[in-house]
Amino acid sequence: MSAMEVHGIDPATRGYRVSFEDGGRVIRGLVPETLVMEWLRRPDTPSHGDAYQYLAANRDKIMTTLKKMSDGDRTAKAPFDRLTLMEE
Repeated sequence: MSAMEVHGIDPATRGYRVSFEDGGRVIRGLVPETLVMEWLRRPDTPSHGDAYQYLAANRDKIMTTLKKMSDGDRTAKAPFDRLTLMEE
């Protein structure tokens, strides 16, 4: 798997758009902003820096979960079961 890229937040879903390559295909997903808020243990909108720190700290789990989802496996463990796979 390649490095995960972050493409900002989707205002409609309040999810951080991420993507990475795996086996010649690009996998894209959304990471809910609420995961960052829970990680920070604060109810307010996370700062840009806090969000990127969370995404970096959880990169491997996010990528593994999205890869499994892309392969048809929907048995992700909490809290990563809230990730959303973005279809092309």
